[in-house]
Amino acid sequence: MARSKHVLVIGGGASGVLMAVHLLRRPNVRVTLVERRVELGAGIAYGTSHPDHLLNVRAANMSAFPDDPWHFWRWAADYRKSDCPDAEAFAPRRLYRAYLAHLLAPHLAPTANVRLKILHNEVTELTPVRWGMEAQLVSEDKLYADKVVLATGNEAPPLPASSWRFDGWMNGETQNPGKDDTVVIIGTGLTMADRVLSLLHAGHEGPIIAISRRGLKPQAHADAPVLRIDAADVPFGAGVTALTQWLRRLARNHAAIGGDWRDVVDGLRPHMQTLWQSLPVNERQRFLRHARPWWDTHRHRMAPSAAKRIAEAEARGQLAIVAGHVRSFEPEPGQVTVHYVAQGEARKVVAQAVFECRGRANDIRTTANPVIQALLASGLARSDALSFGLDVAGDYALIDRGGNTSEQLYALGPITAGVFWEIVAVPDIRQQAVALARTLVDERELVH
Repeated sequence: MARSKHVLVIGGGASGVLMAVHLLRRPNVRVTLVERRVELGAGIAYGTSHPDHLLNVRAANMSAFPDDPWHFWRWAADYRKSDCPDAEAFAPRRLYRAYLAHLLAPHLAPTANVRLKILHNEVTELTPVRWGMEAQLVSEDKLYADKVVLATGNEAPPLPASSWRFDGWMNGETQNPGKDDTVVIIGTGLTMADRVLSLLHAGHEGPIIAISRRGLKPQAHADAPVLRIDAADVPFGAGVTALTQWLRRLARNHAAIGGDWRDVVDGLRPHMQTLWQSLPVNERQRFLRHARPWWDTHRHRMAPSAAKRIAEAEARGQLAIVAGHVRSFEPEPGQVTVHYVAQGEARKVVAQAVFECRGRANDIRTTANPVIQALLASGLARSDALSFGLDVAGDYALIDRGGNTSEQLYALGPITAGVFWEIVAVPDIRQQAVALARTLVDERELVH
């Protein structure tokens, strides 16, 4: 009988759990999942327990298994149907966290064949050894594995600590200022929407000013059938300007026959990774500088009920979304003056709290994650051409400083976004997990 392979998965959020689940569907593999949080699946996206923080994808598209697309919906209907009344619903994200834990539960049962081990710890360093990798843990213990998968999720931007500044990515619902306080939110994307909904749910009545360079907020989902777009019709390799013109023209033509722009954006999704990789590096950089905010607000949309509450807060004047640039913060006892520029003029607002809700870090080299820092410092890994994430090959193996492809180190999920771009949502990550599990275990037959 062949020796079972031992795979170390670093990160216990959605990416790590999906990776572990797909590995454990295959024979002859043991998995150690290392996550410092007590609760699995409780990463940035699904760590919230707030009832108003909803999935941005319908339940019908959130299965962990590409070969069983209704799996999440069936589970949700049995587990808590009131939170997910139909397959088109946008379920609470806390429900998806429970689903991720459910996926691992059979492998943790006392009667289960023990092939999964959970360590609530943190990996600080990885070192090649003769037959695999040695992992140094923050507890000073060491762990050995044949293969290692980095599944650390989105890297939050660096955030200096201040008494008046709150991290909008954190899911602590106790971070609510006084009911009548003025709140400034930096960023106007989905994280901003979460913070506003949390404040409103807590009874906040004071003004909320959300500031971003372009003042764009996420669009709302609507009932719109996906437009089938043939690969032959996609202008792969065209520059950002030409791509933008093509996409707008396609949306206009589709609207002229009664369609919706959402049909077009969703129809492009199956081609996005190929399209991204067909762009020269300078065009990818242009996209990140100029087109990304528009793409993000149309591609990553809000559930209709969330969008309605945000719109209502704007209509009554409580929430103002401003196109501007924050220049500085001037803290004083109990408050902070936020200086910013909007419409070409200098402005300021005195607030009692500031929530940092800007998107993920745009440079992986600034990460505070010790294992990524160590990999970059040792040369076992390098950043991608944009420094957006780690550089990986087509099979998700890390590429080192010298351009060599690793045989032991792999990555999946948002940390590979610089190479694949569309790899932050569950429908994309599950496909990546399936492919990587096959590569790591080298088995074709699923365990039933």
